[in-house]
Parts: sequence; structure tokens; C-alpha cells
Amino acid sequence: MTNLEKFRPTSALVSGWTLIAFLTGFIIETGIYGGNLLAVSATCATGILSSYLLFIKPYVFIFDEGIKIINPTKNITASWDLVEEIETKFSMSVLIRGQVFYAWAAPAPGRSHSRRMHKSDFGPGLHVNARRLADSPGSDSGVCAYIARLRLKAFVPNGESTFAVERSYLYVYAIIGCAVISVLSFIL
Repeated sequence: MTNLEKFRPTSALVSGWTLIAFLTGFIIETGIYGGNLLAVSATCATGILSSYLLFIKPYVFIFDEGIKIINPTKNITASWDLVEEIETKFSMSVLIRGQVFYAWAAPAPGRSHSRRMHKSDFGPGLHVNARRLADSPGSDSGVCAYIARLRLKAFVPNGESTFAVERSYLYVYAIIGCAVISVLSFIL
């Protein structure tokens, strides 16, 4: 992995760490002032693990040889010669060997995004409808896809192709376990 660039939106990090801080404070407050500490801890642990999994863990590594997409339960690594298309419809997605893999770290913008854009974002002589909002430089999907397309265009094949999909459900099982403990502690 040479010339590595990590893409993760700042808004996701801020949201994730804010939720984690809030839920941790709630556990500390329950410990100091009293209450059902097991139930509150299990409930907050479910929220902490969920916010880590959904906001902090997803990111995209873009490097000279290929791309690595880290999603909550899946890690996809592929060299550029296997990438058929980079799309930005709902989030940045990569088409590899007929399969589409979405990057959770690069979501497309909502409908209101067009109201916040300046005419210069669309290029000379273009209007809002001439370019999709998901490709705009003001959106996470647009920025990530732009960087990936630059690397794809500059890629020089070296004869070695790599493609791997790794699945890990450890955090999902931990979230389910914490949720079950939380429910049981409220019932019993």
C-alpha cells in the first residue's frame, strides 16, 4: 500500500464520539447517584458499540495499487485492475467482478444538498441538473469517488490482482449480547 489516503468524514467522527461521550457520562452518573447500574450499563454499552460500528469504524483506504473499503461487518480489498466502475448513486460504490460494494463512509447527500451548492460547484456552463448531487465536491460520496477515480486513472497494472472480502460479525454479536443483558436486567 503506497501513497495511502484514508477517507472518513469528520461529521461521522464527531457524531460517533459525541454519542459515546454522552452514553459514558450516563453510566458514570448512574454509578455516582445510584440506580440499576447493570441495566443502564448494558443499555449504554449497546449504544456505544452501535455508534462505534456505524459512525467510527467505516472508512475507505485509497492507495496506488487499489482500494480497501472498511464497512461495519465487511472489509473489501481490490486492486484497481479489477474495479469496473465507481458509482455514487446512494453512496460511493465500487463494481468488482459484477458485484457492487457500497462504502458506508461515503454516503450521498440528501435532497436539500442542492440548495446549499454554489453555481461554481457544477463547472462552467453547467446547471444543477447537469450533474448529479452525489458527484458534487461538497458531498462525502463525491469527494471519495473523485479521489478513487484519480487513482484508477493513474493506475499502471503490475500483473498482480488482489481481491478479498472479509466478514466479521464480532461487534454485531457483542451488541446483541448487550441488548439481551439490558432487557433481562430490566425484567428481572
